[in-house]
Amino acid sequence: MTDTPSGSGTPGGASGEVRDEAGVPGAFRPSAHIQVGLHELSVVGVVAFSRTVACVRYAKDADRAPRMESRVALMRMSARAAASFDRVVELAAAHGVEVYGAVERFVGVLGDLDERLRPLDWSERLVKTYLCLGLLVDFGMALCDSLPEPLGSGLIDELAQDPVGTYASAELDAAIAGDPQLAARLGLWGRRVVGEEIGTLQRLLAQVPELLGDTGAEQMHAVLSQGAVSRMRGLGLRV
Repeated sequence: MTDTPSGSGTPGGASGEVRDEAGVPGAFRPSAHIQVGLHELSVVGVVAFSRTVACVRYAKDADRAPRMESRVALMRMSARAAASFDRVVELAAAHGVEVYGAVERFVGVLGDLDERLRPLDWSERLVKTYLCLGLLVDFGMALCDSLPEPLGSGLIDELAQDPVGTYASAELDAAIAGDPQLAARLGLWGRRVVGEEIGTLQRLLAQVPELLGDTGAEQMHAVLSQGAVSRMRGLGLRV
């Protein structure tokens, strides 16, 4: 599975951001006043929280990496996720949303997911990270669809740049393709991870119903299910 940075090919700098004469990223300047209600605050909060989850997850994986190359790559991904959080803060502030207050309510919402999903080895750890963070990205993107512009598209662009898919494919594709037993084991593990992650996100929606906005619960379940199928198949794993 390949992640495509949404800003690639856009003039204005290496990051692809369009900047004005003062050097301010264009995506961070609201084009019009938007109405900020509980739905908008909640979605911004969960997107920002997802960036902190990614930062911590990559750092934990770096500490367990079997090779120095993997360790360094994951350290860089962790730093990138922290920078992503800062960009979400800046983007949200440009639209009148204070992120730290919005994100606080989501701390701990993933519950004991890590306790229930303990990987046996490095391959299982990578599959867990790939699926959990990937589905969290899908979740955030679907929620952002209902936000006013340009806030919604700005947050979606930020989420789209998470490199987890590219990294997991680079680490696992060859091993899975060359070892049917490993592929079968990781397929079973992946299905378990998907079930736990989707269940956790559904419980979050039940606890914070204002997240959905105009998005129906069935529509969100379909988004997550399709995302899980796509990500599993992206690694060559049976769904």
